[in-house]
Amino acid sequence: MARGRNPFTCEECHVVDPSTTSVIAWIKYGPNVTIDEARTQDWTAKALRNAGTLEVQVPCVFYAFTADYYGCSIGYIAMEYIEGIDCGSNDALIGLQAPPTATLGHIGGGTRSIVHSFFPECLPNVNYESDQDFYAHIHKIFEFLRIDFRGDISSHSRFLCPSDFNSGNFRKPTMEDGRLVVVVLDFRATCFMPLPFIEVALKKPRDRFCQSVVEKIKYPHQQSNDAMVLLSASRSLV
Repeated sequence: MARGRNPFTCEECHVVDPSTTSVIAWIKYGPNVTIDEARTQDWTAKALRNAGTLEVQVPCVFYAFTADYYGCSIGYIAMEYIEGIDCGSNDALIGLQAPPTATLGHIGGGTRSIVHSFFPECLPNVNYESDQDFYAHIHKIFEFLRIDFRGDISSHSRFLCPSDFNSGNFRKPTMEDGRLVVVVLDFRATCFMPLPFIEVALKKPRDRFCQSVVEKIKYPHQQSNDAMVLLSASRSLV
């Protein structure tokens, strides 16, 4: 989980079966936990299973809801519990291409739910009405920063893009058959984005975990060029 770090302050707890004292579910909750995040996590879990991917798993979502707590909306996600240890610098993960009908952002939330480390505090603070609004905003940022960019961010395919690469968001349990898999836990800062944004999310942090993932990935030339422009703009925004 996010371990209580801003801007995604959240908490976690376990649900224990009193008859066996075994952990049967994981609960993530907090003011920034959303139903759209739960939908995105649920879609990813099913997409990985349908693709027959064994090396990367996502906990199934059992139930998600929001509740009022002294005037503040608190989101709750009850998910499958998978035992394991946090990932380290030798672990990586894969991405999934967005379904044809999906917009940028979380499933169900659309472009209003975009969360990505490109922006200060990971939030654009803009209510985009469409994907094109988002692309227009990015180009306005380039213009404001006097960055000469003549490409087209919208020409890139859209993929599921994790942008909070804290190693605690990924666990690696050993399955009963001896396989070691990577389990992705936190989807607050995971949504559909143009492909270069995955590279931005990996290269912007300075920690060893991100650097080790970058070393294992080969990027297409044009994607990498566009990602470098986005990375420059992101650092200038900060």
